[in-house]
Amino acid sequence: MSYDARVIANEFLRIARDRGRPLTNMQLQKLVYIAHGYTLAALHEPLVKQNIEAWRYGPVIHDLYDALKKYGSGFVTEFIPINSRESLPKTHRVIIEAVEDAYSRFTGAQLSTITHEAGTPWAKNYDEGSFWNSQPIPQEDIEHYYTGLLNERQSIGPA
Repeated sequence: MSYDARVIANEFLRIARDRGRPLTNMQLQKLVYIAHGYTLAALHEPLVKQNIEAWRYGPVIHDLYDALKKYGSGFVTEFIPINSRESLPKTHRVIIEAVEDAYSRFTGAQLSTITHEAGTPWAKNYDEGSFWNSQPIPQEDIEHYYTGLLNERQSIGPA
């Protein structure tokens, strides 16, 4: 089952709040994307319902972007309002926590750089010179890439 990206973002915000680590708009956007990638790799199912698009600063989920744009480059200070009663199963929460553990120490700019590396799904699908690309990044590209990361490292996290 897949979930609204804002539900996943709120789970990251909850974990970060409990750990005393605030998250910026860009960090949150990238963490949701990375968790989606590892979920595809580990469980062979998408974590988020929405398409992920290749924008200038990396992979973006448009609905999440709209919900967070009021924060600009600052910290997200509130949970995202959403009319959803979706609750995440333990398998998904474990992946989200592992991604938060491994990646939340990086700034938004660093996470953007990580998602821009050669061979990433973003790099394969971004149309250079445009702010965003209306074409979604194919799920197959994301799953293949994150499966490779899991196989290389046998755990969640950057190289």
